[in-house]
Amino acid sequence: MAAVLAGVTVLGSGPAVAETNEGCSVLAQLGDRVEGDVSPSACAFLAKQTEFGAMRSDTPEAREARVRLYGTVFAADGTLAESGSAPPVRGRAGIENNLRTLLAAFPTFRFTPVKIVVNGDAVFYEAANEAVINGRMVRYPAVYRVVLKDGEVTEGRRYHDRTEWFRRIENDALRQLFAGVADNCPRPGPAFTGPGLAAPVTDPGCHLAYLGRLSGAMTDVRLAADQAASGPRTKFQEYRGTVRAKGRTIDFGVIVGTGPGTVRYYFDTLPLSYDDAEMTALFTKLLTGPSVTRLASSG
Repeated sequence: MAAVLAGVTVLGSGPAVAETNEGCSVLAQLGDRVEGDVSPSACAFLAKQTEFGAMRSDTPEAREARVRLYGTVFAADGTLAESGSAPPVRGRAGIENNLRTLLAAFPTFRFTPVKIVVNGDAVFYEAANEAVINGRMVRYPAVYRVVLKDGEVTEGRRYHDRTEWFRRIENDALRQLFAGVADNCPRPGPAFTGPGLAAPVTDPGCHLAYLGRLSGAMTDVRLAADQAASGPRTKFQEYRGTVRAKGRTIDFGVIVGTGPGTVRYYFDTLPLSYDDAEMTALFTKLLTGPSVTRLASSG
C-alpha cells in the first residue's frame, strides 16, 4: 500500500480553466473549481449536489426537503457507501433514510465545493464539510466520487474520515492513527495532507512515515485502481478493494488527489482504529447524545 501511494506523481502548474459547456448554468457559480468536460448528465449532478450542500436543516420541514432533494440525486437502484467498513446502502429509499440519520445527528451539516474533476460519467467532487457536534464546530474535507447515468448517481462513495465526528465526544480517549507523525517535520518538499493532519506537511521523511503508519494498520491489502479523473491542474485516483484490520476484513478505499506541489489523501481511519463493536458503541453515543434527543423531541 505505501509503495503504491508513495509513487504518486505531483502535477505541475497549468491553466485551471473549466471546459466551456453551454447550457450548464451551475458552472458560472463554480467557476475554475471545475475541471474537465461537463456533460449534461454531470451538469445535472453538480447542480443538485451543490444545492444540497448549501441547504439548511434546522427544522423538520427543511430537513425533509433536503432529504427529498438528495434522493433525486440517485437512481432508483443506486448505491451509496462510505470509504471503509459498512456495505453500501442500496436503493433511493435506503439512501434517503441514511441521510435522515445523518441530519438527525448533524442538523447543521453543510459543505462547499473545493475542486471538481469530471471524466465522462465519473465525477470527483471535493468539498469542505462542517457540522456542529456536541456544541463545537467540526470541519473536515471530503471527496464524493460518483458514477452517473442519465444525470443520476448509480454508484456513490464518500471519502472522509469519520473519526473527526468523535473528536469532541471522546476527547483524549479518541484513537488517532497518525498521532505524532508530523511532530518533527522540518525538511522541505512537496506538501501532503490527509486524515489526522491538522495542516499540510512538506518533509519527505514524514510523508513516508505517514504512509508506513497507514500500511501498518492493515494486512492482506487487496486494493486496485478504480475510477480516475484528470484536469489541467488536478488529478484524482481512486483505489478500492478489501483490507484486513482490527480482526476482520472490510471493504476499503483511498482517493489520492494531486495538484501543483501537493498530494492529498482521503480515507476513513475509523475502521482501522476501532472494531465493529466499538464503532457501534461510538455511533450509539453520537446518535443518542443530548442535542440529538432534543432535536428528536422537537420534531
